[in-house]
Amino acid sequence: MKWSEIIFQSLLVWFFQLVFSDFLAINTIKPDFCVILILYWSVIHGRAFGIISGFLFGLLIDFSGSGLLLGLSPLVYSITGYLIGSISEHYSRFNSFYFFIFWLAILLLHFFIFCSVVYQDLWDIDRGLFWGKTFGTSIYTLSFIGILQLILPLDKFIDAKSR
Repeated sequence: MKWSEIIFQSLLVWFFQLVFSDFLAINTIKPDFCVILILYWSVIHGRAFGIISGFLFGLLIDFSGSGLLLGLSPLVYSITGYLIGSISEHYSRFNSFYFFIFWLAILLLHFFIFCSVVYQDLWDIDRGLFWGKTFGTSIYTLSFIGILQLILPLDKFIDAKSR
């Protein structure tokens, strides 16, 4: 693991999140490129690295002004890094389809926690709009993960790590 590569990837994704997420926004739904990086890092480097990098990356996002509530991003990124790192360490117990289902469910949980805090007022006003924003944010980010999966599948990193 080269620290220069990790720092370069962090800065690149952070810059991409700051510049392009507002440009790519549909109404108030924005893609979350940071969770994609936390996903890949947790699979490659494991649970501990996923927790630490998720927390630090969340602080970077919150302090740069793109986070909505101070502390929310470190919390959800740390939880996501922990859970995805945990399933990647137990990858040999289940096939790649179940691995896909598990990390997909973890990302949906990530977006549910995030949107539950950010859009908590919509829960009382209009639950349909709340679920629309939650699923919209999830699907928008998952579409970018799907494109990235065609180029760099997660299974490839796990297979290389187990050798």
